[in-house]
Amino acid sequence: MELVWSKKLSVGNASLDAEHQQIIKLVNEVDRAIGAKNMARFSQTLKQLEEAAREHFLNEAKIARAIDYDFNQHNIEHHYILREMQLIETELDAQHGSWSASVAEHYFQFLSTWAIDHIDEDDMKMKALLVARPYHFKPGDFSD
Repeated sequence: MELVWSKKLSVGNASLDAEHQQIIKLVNEVDRAIGAKNMARFSQTLKQLEEAAREHFLNEAKIARAIDYDFNQHNIEHHYILREMQLIETELDAQHGSWSASVAEHYFQFLSTWAIDHIDEDDMKMKALLVARPYHFKPGDFSD
């Protein structure tokens, strides 16, 4: 099932919204790779997703500091998801890229649930502070 970005997922910041859209796009590409039974593409896209998540988490931490958002629990969740992505990659490598469709689907469900929950539950907690800033706010743009 394809994930769809909508305005209701906006957290009130252009760069975070764009990163969230990219994460959703990559999760959808993971699903397409599974549907095509293309484990090489699955592995490649999973690595791209991990890198996009890592960059997003760094940017999100900078923004959280700039708006005085308590980021400790949020940061713990970031470390958890990155560790889970690395475990998925390790398991894929151990299976030489030949997962069963049901195992690949399980990991897609995990990733898609994480992507939506991360945006809709975790990042939405910052929205009240973000909407008080210009939509294109970046740390360092103003006196933080």
